[in-house]
Amino acid sequence: MKKCLVVLLLLPVFANAQIDLPLALQTPPLGTSHGEMMTFLTKIVAKSVLLELEIAGKSSVGRDIPVVYFPKRNHWRSHRATIMLFAQQHGNEPSGKEALLMLIHELNAKRGQARYRNLNLILVPMANPDGNELYQRRNGNQVDLNRNHLLLSEPETQLLHQLFERYRPEVTLDIHEYGPTGWLALGLLKDLGEQLDCISNPAIPVPLKRFAVTEILEPALDSTMLKGVKAGRYLITGADPTQPARHSTTDIDDGRNSFGIHYTLSFILEGMAGFSKSDRIWERAKSQLTMIKAFLNICDAKAGAITSIVRHWRKQSLHQVPDTVIIQANYTEKYSRPLTVNVTRCCDRRDTTIILSDYRPNPEPIVFVLRPKAYLIEQPDSTVLSVLKHHLLPYRVLVADTLCRVEQFEVTGIDTLRFEGRETLIPAGSYTRKEKNFSRGCILVPTNHGRAILLVQMLEPQSFYGLSHYAEFQFLSQNKFYPIYRLIE
Repeated sequence: MKKCLVVLLLLPVFANAQIDLPLALQTPPLGTSHGEMMTFLTKIVAKSVLLELEIAGKSSVGRDIPVVYFPKRNHWRSHRATIMLFAQQHGNEPSGKEALLMLIHELNAKRGQARYRNLNLILVPMANPDGNELYQRRNGNQVDLNRNHLLLSEPETQLLHQLFERYRPEVTLDIHEYGPTGWLALGLLKDLGEQLDCISNPAIPVPLKRFAVTEILEPALDSTMLKGVKAGRYLITGADPTQPARHSTTDIDDGRNSFGIHYTLSFILEGMAGFSKSDRIWERAKSQLTMIKAFLNICDAKAGAITSIVRHWRKQSLHQVPDTVIIQANYTEKYSRPLTVNVTRCCDRRDTTIILSDYRPNPEPIVFVLRPKAYLIEQPDSTVLSVLKHHLLPYRVLVADTLCRVEQFEVTGIDTLRFEGRETLIPAGSYTRKEKNFSRGCILVPTNHGRAILLVQMLEPQSFYGLSHYAEFQFLSQNKFYPIYRLIE
């Protein structure tokens, strides 16, 4: 009888011991393939009372994209903060995937039952399975997924936004890697450790951005460093320390601000990449896991404050739509100051410090526009309709000719914006007021709703964040008048 009891007690231990991480089965560890990930997730979820697996969609080539929920969704509670973590939008940045698989492995252990009692977790370990299999940045359609959150032309980014809309998480974390080789010519390895950054689009309410920095980002960095892992805010730097340095983009076409613009505490994590796919892959993943767990611990401890501030701003956005919207911003010299950072010397791999002489921590708003009552789009192209539909932006089709007073943008040429280290072409010109008859089939897109900021930044012709500078929408600027009008009455 005693022997039977011992066997029964040990069964869960044996069951969990048989489920190894894919990396642990490789000698040396090279990186987890899509097939190895699917086998691991299927096995571990089948034996777990805590985890739930869903195939949420398929990649551009048809590979399954799995989502893991913790705890199982029937155990979710509305008072908890919901967090969506997704990794490997870029297929050649694999350590985030490995870190999330490690996290799932830990959550399955018995001790996982006591973790994150105040959180509902959505985990997407491999957002770009086609890129993972080819070890390339882009997906199977050769599209950079982290530059596709405005157009949403790809099944992978559509899936992420569908998950977001289904569960409306208060927090998101997009996990990447950065290259260490930018300063090799200076004899320095750009080892800035685990880098965390947060929402930065200037139209996102300041209280949300301040909360993200002071209540989550800074404590998570401190906690990570206390565990012996180098950490700091994500920095984009030039070829040498004298060139401008800034935090991540303010654009809404990436996986951070695209969710942040919906009043979400959205973050990006960048771990230091290796010199190859497998170089230090286990160590890279463990470092990212340390930061992820510190991040989740902070969110768990502050779940009440997180849900309170996010739900407040989401509710307010439904009743108090902003009258003005920022459509151009840049990291200018206005806020420039020196910043000392720790890096590694190539000659002896010892840490040293350098000074970034032109560190620009905050973007400066440059152009504001008044929010119109609505936009009118003449005989909309299918690509425009597709973007509106993917972003769940409401509109109605005119069923009869309608006379409207509008502001019409006359295109006089092309302007070049040199923002955030890149050149962006937008139409030059100005608005004039007129009465215009809009025929049946034109569409009216109202702005009196919680997605107004996204809509204005998307449709304004001179917006740094808008459709006008994408190759797919160059037709909007090819005629004398921009075919998207501001409605006055």
